[in-house]
Amino acid sequence: MGVGEDGARIGPGMFDADVVSFAHGEGVRRPFPGAIRKAVEALHDAQGAPIENYMFLRRFPDLEVEISKNFCRNGVPPEFAGNVVLDAGSTRLMVAALGLMSRGGAEVVTSPGFYHPLAGWCGYLDRPLHVLPTSRACAYKLRAQDLRDWLVRIRPATPPLLVLFNPTMTGAVYSQDELDDLGEVLVAADMLAIEDALFAGSEHDPDKTGGRLAASPAGERCLTVAGASKLHCLANLRIGWGCGPQWLIGALQDYVTSSAASIPHVAKAAALGALRAPALFSRRNVEECRRRIALVCDLVRGLDARLRTATRLNAPMVTVGHEVEAGHSVLLEFPCLAGHDLSDGGAPRDGADLTRLFLNEAKVAFAPALSHGFDGPRVRANVASIGTQFTYDASRVWEAREDDSWGEEQERAFDGGFARARDLISSTFAERIEPAVFRLLGQAPEVARSRRQRSAAAAFATGQGVAL
Repeated sequence: MGVGEDGARIGPGMFDADVVSFAHGEGVRRPFPGAIRKAVEALHDAQGAPIENYMFLRRFPDLEVEISKNFCRNGVPPEFAGNVVLDAGSTRLMVAALGLMSRGGAEVVTSPGFYHPLAGWCGYLDRPLHVLPTSRACAYKLRAQDLRDWLVRIRPATPPLLVLFNPTMTGAVYSQDELDDLGEVLVAADMLAIEDALFAGSEHDPDKTGGRLAASPAGERCLTVAGASKLHCLANLRIGWGCGPQWLIGALQDYVTSSAASIPHVAKAAALGALRAPALFSRRNVEECRRRIALVCDLVRGLDARLRTATRLNAPMVTVGHEVEAGHSVLLEFPCLAGHDLSDGGAPRDGADLTRLFLNEAKVAFAPALSHGFDGPRVRANVASIGTQFTYDASRVWEAREDDSWGEEQERAFDGGFARARDLISSTFAERIEPAVFRLLGQAPEVARSRRQRSAAAAFATGQGVAL
């Protein structure tokens, strides 16, 4: 964020006004106006939601019903979707679940594309984290055979805990067949699992939704986690939820209530309003993210072609890591910088180095893919939060009204703001990212590259050594 370990300023950061940030992970616009109205009404409701009372100790049945319906729509069987637990954000819920479900020395297993704080959570809890190698051919998803082979090789004394992200943070989606295969391995190894389904419902093809681990043979040993921060644009209110078998949800509910219960009722009221929003609202959010991902992919292909022409190299220069099927992020790879000596005498080793380079050279912030389990010069680009401010005027118009009706007229009001956001993405690539890459390559396309540089880029592009 532009500061060193001592807190001193060392360079640009993702929150700077002149930095274009592909690192933020919030919603594509403000939440559904009805969600905001519900929150405001809760603040004024002295009988139903008194601010002076410990409302977090009380259940909110209306919200739990809507959460259960949402889980069912996303493929969780009703017998698990009906058992609901809430906490102040999916992060807090997952940390609590990690502690409870990995007792007795269980280690944690995941694959590339995980949520970046997972490594920190495991560190705080003193749980070893294993990121199993995967490949581009399967969009870096964990295959049942990968897990089975690891179990045979490691032979853990205590059944490990699987933490699966579906969709992944880079937009890969598991099919039900893939999850069924994983579920069989979990049952055979007596393992428990957490499935982060925060991006469930954000599939770009509405007719091609993914599966759920809870619907696999391992359903009785799986916690499914979701929340309101992404699809429903309530990131700042910090509310998340989970479902699963009663034995697990009961234990987790006891832990949350006794140790960390802290969800203001206003957040629950807003979440209720968001979950009751017309499907058109969330579908438009997904469609806008899909358009932006497609735009970035086109921009990357154009940049790659120009770099190949300029450098007279036939190997890929800049690529998209895999097809994005859901969510708001895309994995970008820069094989042109693999093994390339920069002006300061060093070469970017991983996404952290690359993130630092783009901040300093272009004032563009990315998320280092290293923090998601990917090695090499890769970054994750989140497109949802780009230009959110351009949609505020349209949001305010509908928030000022007391009518929760929503249709094409309301959605058309956002066309201009969304278009400006896409224009900002295009201009950022043209005016910041592309010039920075050419500067990093020395602006000397006619200079022959060394054999080492050529082989490093070619090996990276073919997917060798692709994951930690």
